[in-house]
Amino acid sequence: MKKRLENEKGYTLILTVAVIVIFTVLGLSLLTLTSSGIKKNEIRQDNVQAQDLSDKGIKYAVNDIQLFLQNEIKNNPMGKTDFYQLLEDKIKPNCSEGGGITIPGEKQDQTKETKVCIDRVEMVSNDEKDLYKRLVTFKSTGIVNGKTRITTSKVIIGTDAIPDQLRYALSTNDGGDLYLHGGVEIQGDIKTDGNLIITRNAHWMNGNNAIWENSVGPRLVKDTKSITPKIIMRENEKNIYTVNAANNYDKHISNPIDGSGIHYLDKSPYTKLSPLDTNTTNNLKNNYLFNTPNLDIVTKSLPADQIDVLAKIQEKNIGTVDYQYDDLHISSNDNPTKNYTKDKTILVGEKEKVCTKWFLICLEWKETGNYVGDMVIDANNSKNSVPLKGSYYVNGDLTINDTNLKSDALIYVKGNVEIRDSTLQGLNPDSTLIIFANGNIQISNISEYSDYNNPSMIKGFFYSKSNMIMYGVGSNIRLTGGISSKRLILTALRGNVSKQTHPTSNQESLTNGQPTYPSRLKVTYDENLIQQYTTFMRDQQEEYITELNPPEYIERSNQ
Repeated sequence: MKKRLENEKGYTLILTVAVIVIFTVLGLSLLTLTSSGIKKNEIRQDNVQAQDLSDKGIKYAVNDIQLFLQNEIKNNPMGKTDFYQLLEDKIKPNCSEGGGITIPGEKQDQTKETKVCIDRVEMVSNDEKDLYKRLVTFKSTGIVNGKTRITTSKVIIGTDAIPDQLRYALSTNDGGDLYLHGGVEIQGDIKTDGNLIITRNAHWMNGNNAIWENSVGPRLVKDTKSITPKIIMRENEKNIYTVNAANNYDKHISNPIDGSGIHYLDKSPYTKLSPLDTNTTNNLKNNYLFNTPNLDIVTKSLPADQIDVLAKIQEKNIGTVDYQYDDLHISSNDNPTKNYTKDKTILVGEKEKVCTKWFLICLEWKETGNYVGDMVIDANNSKNSVPLKGSYYVNGDLTINDTNLKSDALIYVKGNVEIRDSTLQGLNPDSTLIIFANGNIQISNISEYSDYNNPSMIKGFFYSKSNMIMYGVGSNIRLTGGISSKRLILTALRGNVSKQTHPTSNQESLTNGQPTYPSRLKVTYDENLIQQYTTFMRDQQEEYITELNPPEYIERSNQ
């Protein structure tokens, strides 16, 4: 019995030791596995952090160059030639030379750093609009605890040296509202710095009274390089309003505030839609826009209006020009500019003089320093052709009346512009009519009552520092280019209109068949207009670089 007990004690000791050994082995294995997992996690975390640093390095370098260029054009005003040279001198490849910048980690963590350099610099294209941009390939290496990740990114930096307004089919500036009345058709993006007001009816003016004609809503069509048409609006405070016909036209376009502090558009019969509401897009497509299946509403920060028409004219007032007139009157029989070429610069206006009198006697004529002079084109018959070529700087108003204008011209106007009872076309397929006005622009009765298949074909751009209205009720216009103003009003029917005392629509354009007929006012954005515009800008001093394009990231890869 005693021997058996001693044997059992021995077995118990062996079993205890065995259990201790097994648990020790298991513990060491678990500790090893845990340690290995921690190590792998640390490696994985180092790689993630290294990747994050390399991505941030690209943004840092891009922002650094952008800030440098912005400071240069702000502190050292330069034209296009000097800006081109600045890009050539300051943006160069430096990776192969061990150049670039090193961004150290925080003081308490010296295991992290980022190295960024420029691997390649290329021209975007040889087109005029791309000469002042560069395609820059950045290489950024993020380093964390010896682990590296490399990000390569291609970014377009620079400027196309054109105003922001030339980037849209339609745009408004300085808080101005955009009005689309009736069957207007827009192909390309539209930007409004104010509210967007849409109605299915078109209006025309009978004296001071607005007459509303039944129509369909505006149609928005995507640009050839876009997926959808876009409405671009300021980030806050602006809205989209819809209405059938305005009761009070003057208040409709001025949107005054009543005694209770409420804007006119915020009351019945207007419907207010927020651009931030996800339902607004479908609401517009289904209820207010005509045949617009796809649409995007984008809200973002918008740049201020940088165009200074008066400064452009003043440069010519005190500079050198090819020809100068006090007033310039052009008709089909008397056209002093008919032999001018596109590269000629013409100033319209001379220094105003006032008479110092004693009783009724003029003692002396003195210059005021103000320049005055109007430009009038009137052929006395819209079938009579008037060719117009050159760059014109007008110190007064511009009037084009009762003329078949064939143009390839750039015109800056200090005052107002009125174009009426005329037909407009280019001298050749590549010719343009580009007008920048400090005052208001009104375009009406263009190819009036013509068949919808026989419109005035205009290639060009109209800009107003003030307000602009273009009629497509009696008029029949196809504009390839763009329009920009503070407040912009477009109004149009589709199909034909009757040739009566008043431009009342006939049944063809009022029946259900109206949508099948083209709009009598169609604006189609054309990016080639940018190159047409820049061909007038021969002297680099004429076109100072005032702003940069936002950096455009077009490609990225990780290693």
